[in-house]
Amino acid sequence: MSLRHEIKLRGPVVHPERISAPLFHDLLHIFVEGAQRALRFHLEGRSTARGTQPAWMRSAAQFDLLIEPQSEPGVFRVESRPLRQALPANLRSSDVLFELDLDQTAVDLFEAGLEDALAGAADSDKFDEGLVETFSTFARLFDQGVEAIEIVNGRTIPINTEGVERVVRLRRQIRPPQAVRIAGKLDTIRHSDRVFTLVLESGAVLKGVAERLDPTQMALLFGRTVVVSGMAVFRPSGSVLRIDAEQMQESSPQQTSLWSRLPKPLLAPLDTRSLRVSQDERSGLNAIYGRWPGDESEEELVTALEALS
Repeated sequence: MSLRHEIKLRGPVVHPERISAPLFHDLLHIFVEGAQRALRFHLEGRSTARGTQPAWMRSAAQFDLLIEPQSEPGVFRVESRPLRQALPANLRSSDVLFELDLDQTAVDLFEAGLEDALAGAADSDKFDEGLVETFSTFARLFDQGVEAIEIVNGRTIPINTEGVERVVRLRRQIRPPQAVRIAGKLDTIRHSDRVFTLVLESGAVLKGVAERLDPTQMALLFGRTVVVSGMAVFRPSGSVLRIDAEQMQESSPQQTSLWSRLPKPLLAPLDTRSLRVSQDERSGLNAIYGRWPGDESEEELVTALEALS
């Protein structure tokens, strides 16, 4: 069984029998990287990680691109296998940590996150910064003369410059990772990649990754209330997406009372556009050009500067 989607390009660069090689390269890169990152995000809670990507992940996110002779110009069909067939057996079992519809494909996961990002959904659970980075590269297609893009997968996802600009704004809103300490019940652990969940006193569930920790030690803490130290990763809205754990130990009642709450970002993202202030004749260099240096002597200037210091 395979599932088909369509990608439709519109614009003067779309021709019946050919496509620009750089344009085709960028289009493929977005979907290949996007499918792989989306699958990893839904399985591990993160779309990117240090080191080499697992071979099974590349295989599970694989798809074919079909160019049919009778199709209209600029239309490409994507054919991919559902995760029920594509994932390794150990990840198709019922203990997969994050809810995943195995009838979907990795391309489906990519498109779902893209749709939320294009809409500016700052609190979405379908993407992280790595995926937003991939989504934003649709701008390269518009830079090459594409005027509009549609993805048809049972519904139509329109991609235009306004939507991509919303994606870029989302990326600017993401706060940098922040050192935190959180207490909660170690509710689930997946041994293969040390992905876990904490249940806080409020009932909130926080996802985490503990690749640096000893799995034997984590197993001893399973079902107990623990304190986790690490780096919190945030959504564009400022809500916490996951924690990358660096330490984990059993929690005392006092620690649980103090640390069992969702972290909030301390630093707001800096929008560099706010630093660009237009100047007129009364501001910036124009305010002093032609007025200083004046007729003051060097001694008078030194005296004035000392008075200001």
